[in-house]
Order: sequence, then structure tokens, then C-alpha cells
Amino acid sequence: MCKKAIGIIAEYNPFHMGHLHHVEKASSSGDPVVVVLSSNFTQRGEPAFIDKWSRAEMALHSGADLVLELPVVFSCHNAGVFANAGVDIIESTGVIDRISFGMETLAPEFQDIVAILVEEPKPFKLNLHEFLNEGFSYVESRARAVDFLLPGAGEILSQPNNSLAISYMMRIKEKGYDIAPLPIKRIGGEYHDRSISVEFPSATAIRKAIRGKEEKAFQRVPPFCSKILKREISRGRCFLDKDTLWEKIRFLLTRTSSEELGKYAEFGEGIENRFIKAFGKSTGWDDFIDRCTSRRYPRGRLQRNMIHFLVGLRHEENRAYQEKGPAYLRALGATKRGRDLLKRIDKVGTLPVISKFAQLDRDYGKSMLSMERRSCDIWELLLPGGAPGKDAITPPIIV
Repeated sequence: MCKKAIGIIAEYNPFHMGHLHHVEKASSSGDPVVVVLSSNFTQRGEPAFIDKWSRAEMALHSGADLVLELPVVFSCHNAGVFANAGVDIIESTGVIDRISFGMETLAPEFQDIVAILVEEPKPFKLNLHEFLNEGFSYVESRARAVDFLLPGAGEILSQPNNSLAISYMMRIKEKGYDIAPLPIKRIGGEYHDRSISVEFPSATAIRKAIRGKEEKAFQRVPPFCSKILKREISRGRCFLDKDTLWEKIRFLLTRTSSEELGKYAEFGEGIENRFIKAFGKSTGWDDFIDRCTSRRYPRGRLQRNMIHFLVGLRHEENRAYQEKGPAYLRALGATKRGRDLLKRIDKVGTLPVISKFAQLDRDYGKSMLSMERRSCDIWELLLPGGAPGKDAITPPIIV
């Protein structure tokens, strides 16, 4: 049976007009759209604005047919881990032959950049180590090393959506997956743009405006998203107050030594000492991260470090998850066409389609689902209307 579906890897934090444009463009062929959606902690190392179930509902109202979960052990990670797991899930369905993603720039150099990053020629490696030794972060060092071989590539890689897109294409090339890239020009505000006044504001701008109680934020998202956002806010199920996150982090740091802190995922190079030194002087979450941020340690990495600490993801577990990859496919929601597609995936896919522990027969899969549920319970504790245990009992959203 030939593949005839399109995959999208997304956070939708929250879903906005730019996302709607992307889904509409991607689905113009009429083929089903499958979204692999981040869990309740995001790639930037932040609690999701609303839970994955509500974001899945947004996606289904936008034209997606099926939404699958990207477990937290991959969704709250660097771009490489995030992209690898998302692409692996897409491949494991057995029904997806295209992957669509937004990009700031559509340029022919992308395939050349991917080739350099996958093959890692000797000049690239030498330059990479040189920039790392100068104190640049890995991401910036990599961009500079590629730019040395292919002038202009560094600027392309500096854009977050471009960088993710290249990570997707690298995974496809490395694994030899039969998945065709379907890039779409991104529209609207820049990824980190905080202005709500532009026609298509970024998710960052929308979150900031809602936290600032700006009513026009709800006019900058599709009507169905506005309705869902207002519903979740009224229920106390929107992550609006970073003070609650800071309280939990500060409590845990108070009773944790730097040696113990260093055992959690992605810690290294003495970064734990930086955290221990800063937390006693900090007045809040943003101040804490600001005090630790440097050229070597960008904000996103530091926030992920702290979330890994918060949810209890340790080095050895993290390495195992990255080496073995996703253990299952879990549907967060579907339309009628999506349910039919899920039945097909259950027959031809390479990973088990599950909804509960009883459907997993290996310790590895149970460990991943247990971490997912624990992380979701912790996310719930950050909300005024949080409900720990919700992840275990919530059925897929049906639209």
C-alpha cells in the first residue's frame, strides 16, 4: 500500500495564524495530515502555555487529521534530539511520505548544508573544535564552521525554523528514510518577535500579550483557537505565572548539592556550579536564567537543564532514550479520517499504537510513558486549576 500522508512536527504553543497558513498549504493536495505534537514541556525548555490535549484540539480544528504525541523526553530537548524523534515517529507510522515544515528562507544551499553536517568533512570538524574552544555554544560553533566552508550558511542556520528544518533533513538523510521534504515559506512575526501588532504575530508575542491581559491577543489567532484559549484560562489551565515554576525550582535547588545536580540530563562542563551560585541571588525565574546565560550557555539550553532537573530526567535515562528512540505511538486526537488512518498505522507501522501501560510489554516503553505521565503531573502542579493524574485518564480528542 503506497504512502499518502503528510507529516508535520510542531509545538503550537499556541496555534496561530502562521500555523494555519502552514497547515492549509501543506494539506492543499487533499492528503491526510498527521501532526507530531510536543508534550507539556517545549523545546525551549519552558512549560507549554496550555496542555497537549488542547493544542491537539486546535490542530484538528485547523485541518490536521491525526495528532500523535512527541514524548517529553524528546520534546524538551535540543533541536537535534527534538527533530530526530519527530522524524522517527513520522517514519514509524508507515503511511507518511512527506514532511512539511516552515522556513524563514527557501534557498538551494540547504542540501549543501545538510551534506556538510551529515558527512562532517575534516575542515568542518577542525573549525567546529576551534570555535568551541573560543567559548561559543555548540549551535553557534556549528553555524560558524559551516559558514567557513559555505559562506552565507551561518546566517541561514541562525534562523530557528531554518535550523529545525535542516535537522529534519539531516535525520532523513542519515537514516535513508523515504520521506520527501515539503518546505513552506514562513509568514508573520519572527520566532522571538514580541510584537502583537503585526498581522501574524509569533507564539512568543501571543503568550506575552495574554499574560499582559491584552484582549487583542485573542484577535490575532484563529477563532477556534481563541475559544480554546479563553476556555483553558477560565479553567485555570493556562501557564500564566512563572512564579510558580520558580518556587518549585528554588525549593528543589535548596536541597540539592552541585554534585547531585550534575547527574541530571545535559548537565556538564561545571554548569551545575553556575546554577547553585546564581539561585540564591535571583529574584525570579527570568532573573535566574539571565544570571546564568552566557555566550557558551544560551538561554534555551539552561532552561532545558532546569526542566530536566524538575521532572527528574537523569543522564543515563536520557542517553538510553536518545539511543533507542521513540517506543510507541500515542494518539492525542483525530478526525474521522484520522481514525481510519490510525487503524492503517496499527497494521503497517513499526511501533505499537498505545493508550495505556497495559499495551506496553517492555520496560523501556513503560519507562518512557511513566516519565511522560510524571512530567504532565508536574506541569499540572504549575497551574491554579491543575489536575495531577489527568494524563493517565484523558482519552484522545475526537473532532
